[in-house]
Amino acid sequence: MEWWQEILRLIANLGWWRISLLLAASIFAGLLIGLSISYLIMRFVLKRRVTFFDVFHALFSKKPKVLTSSDSARQFIDTPTAPPKVHKPTKFPILELFVEIEHNLKIVTQFSGDNPLPLQSDVWDACTHSAHKLPVNLRKQLKEAYSDIHLLNHITWLSTELNYRSSFLDELYEERLTSVAERLQRIKQNVE
Repeated sequence: MEWWQEILRLIANLGWWRISLLLAASIFAGLLIGLSISYLIMRFVLKRRVTFFDVFHALFSKKPKVLTSSDSARQFIDTPTAPPKVHKPTKFPILELFVEIEHNLKIVTQFSGDNPLPLQSDVWDACTHSAHKLPVNLRKQLKEAYSDIHLLNHITWLSTELNYRSSFLDELYEERLTSVAERLQRIKQNVE
């Protein structure tokens, strides 16, 4: 008897329910192997950060999805159905920025050395994207001043929210505070 005839005889002796179980198990194993291979291809060949379950979503979703990846988060984005609206660029809010600079100057000049206070940076943070409309020298001064303001706000957060006070942070805060005061005074003179 040849080997294939012996395999057929063994299959015939198994019975219909055992054959159906073997068939279902082999189909399930084939699907699992296929999904694993597609996951490995997406992960290592296409260099996309995906989880194993994202492969299921990509294969079985009804809507077309675009998989994007970034260093901080992974997400599926619906493809747009309508063209995006184009907004006209707004004018740089120099008056609001001037009010914010004056407020920060007031805090900086009245600092007594006891508790560090946070400085405002909302207007600059909201309008950084349109800062290219400002003169180069003013834009550079604003970037330097607000980077120091952000550092001061981080130090303030450490000391107030986490109750972490140290002589090093206090000295750093006072040094940066004088630097910010000088820069804001120069910016104020340039804007006026």
